[in-house]
Amino acid sequence: MRPSTTGRVIAAGTGLILSALVDAPVKKWMSHRRTPAYAAGLVVAAAVYPVARQGQARQGRLVDVSIPVREWSAVSATFVVFVGALVLQPSTARRLVAASWAVHPIFDLLHERGPESRLPDWYPAICAGYDLGVAGLLAAEPRNFV
Repeated sequence: MRPSTTGRVIAAGTGLILSALVDAPVKKWMSHRRTPAYAAGLVVAAAVYPVARQGQARQGRLVDVSIPVREWSAVSATFVVFVGALVLQPSTARRLVAASWAVHPIFDLLHERGPESRLPDWYPAICAGYDLGVAGLLAAEPRNFV
């Protein structure tokens, strides 16, 4: 059963709140490596969908392999963002990572989880809210060392 519009809004709001809750310890313990940490998190966020599908494929269900290939391509693209976060000037890296998080909700909201996915129906909305929260936190950061 697909979540209602109200359910999606609640899930997206929950994702926004979670982004702020996660950012507090990241700022405290990784203040000088915050941008690369969020770039690594983007790789993990992109890998969730194909990993969720792969888990079902191992249980003997038929899976359209073209979808995981497309998804793994997205994971590869986010890895390029991670490398950019490591090698670019801090302010440029922060803008790149913030923009990448800002674009990721499009993938979340347009993504067809498929019947073989283990992800719950509300996951794309909560993930999109989290993505936008992280993008906003990075974009609003006044310091260039993150």
